Amino acid sequence: MKPITFSLLLLSFLLINCNKNADIASYRGSHIQIGKEYSRYFEKEGHAWIPISINYLPENNMENMEQYFQRFSENGGNSMRIWISTASLEIEDSVEGVYNEEKFRRIDKVLELAKKYDIYIKFTLQHIRSISEKAPSSAGWSNSKALATRFKDIKEYINTPEGRHSYIMRAKALSDRYKNHSHIYGWELWNEMDALANEKEVMDFTSFMLDSIKALFPNTLVTQTLGSLHSEIADHNYRSLAKITKNDFLSIHRYLDEGSDWGQYDIIKGAIDVLTSNAIYFGNELTKNNPIPVVMNEIGAVEPSHSGPFRHYKKDRQGILIHDMIFAPFFSGSAGSGSMWHWNHYIYPQDLWSHFKRFENIIHDVDPVKEKFTPSYFEKDGVKCYILNGKKKTMIWCRDGTNNWKTELEDEIPAKPKENFAITLNDLSLKKVNKVSLYDPWQDKWDNTIHVLDNKIDVPPFLRSVVIILE
Repeated sequence: MKPITFSLLLLSFLLINCNKNADIASYRGSHIQIGKEYSRYFEKEGHAWIPISINYLPENNMENMEQYFQRFSENGGNSMRIWISTASLEIEDSVEGVYNEEKFRRIDKVLELAKKYDIYIKFTLQHIRSISEKAPSSAGWSNSKALATRFKDIKEYINTPEGRHSYIMRAKALSDRYKNHSHIYGWELWNEMDALANEKEVMDFTSFMLDSIKALFPNTLVTQTLGSLHSEIADHNYRSLAKITKNDFLSIHRYLDEGSDWGQYDIIKGAIDVLTSNAIYFGNELTKNNPIPVVMNEIGAVEPSHSGPFRHYKKDRQGILIHDMIFAPFFSGSAGSGSMWHWNHYIYPQDLWSHFKRFENIIHDVDPVKEKFTPSYFEKDGVKCYILNGKKKTMIWCRDGTNNWKTELEDEIPAKPKENFAITLNDLSLKKVNKVSLYDPWQDKWDNTIHVLDNKIDVPPFLRSVVIILE
């Protein structure tokens, strides 16, 4: 081993271990962590914490940013995923190893808003896919010219001791300033790292950096992310990631994608609730021997093979897509709501914030850690029933299977109310129910007048979906 290589590895070791004496004991009672009694969910201050999440890349315009935080918060949002490497926040923006104080101040502003609106941030440390002095303008969003002042390409950066030391030094600069911030709950190593490296490189980097970043941020959760779970290759990468037990929680990305360039599964071309639940069930199965939270970290809809935002976003003024993307993950066993991408192409311009509030309405009195929810599923009379079975509560999201984005947005066939639908206690493997609550998220109405008669619950007519809570 070259002397410089050994020295860098030693220096990295010292740097990443210098923070291990942080006051972790005081942190554990007041910050977000994995549920002690049930590790499929998060908890905060001894109670379950259910992330109602969204993705966002901040702009330089602080007024627009505050409006975004405010709208999300007032509709129940409590978690936001932000790339700290995006252009407006990247501290290493000109020369490798030189950090821009103005960018730190912008991050400070983001965190001021997070605290003001009580939104917890999960920062993505890196997202670039190339290192070059002359990247095409179309790839500018994913290229670092600053790192090109020292490294010849992305492979040198992620695979060599020098590159990894540089990554750690940048992370340390962020740690020195933010490691104990009350509204940062997680750090991601790299957005969709399998887009820039092969499986071995990704897993080697991930195994090394999870320990390194956890040492720098001892008070927060740390995870890694992969690209859309769309094909056998992606499936294999997720299986490899799930074997790395140091990963605090499993983040899944999946998009509605009608393309075929990468051997896309047929399931990701159909109904949103089906493609979403399939991904969460897959994630929970991968982690059954090491139960951790599984989250839908990115979900959205794209033109074939991610060639652009989905063509029907502009048509979907009712939020047919976003409703399923928010609700389906949780009722399939995810630790929180689905976290949508395309805030700027879909959520904001269509003013669809209220769908987050509708989700918050059904979970604000629910403690999945105490309930120890386990998911199950059945279909009946054309209705898909996604169930969370708890100790005292059973929650069911009933999704009418006769309509979806294809029937409503593609074929322009309006959804019709589902009538004459009933669930029996036998369907749910329950013997007794003391209380039935029904929530219609499309009308934002509760109905507490429903009763169990002859072991049967007659569900009033509903459009698209309805939530039933049994106690």
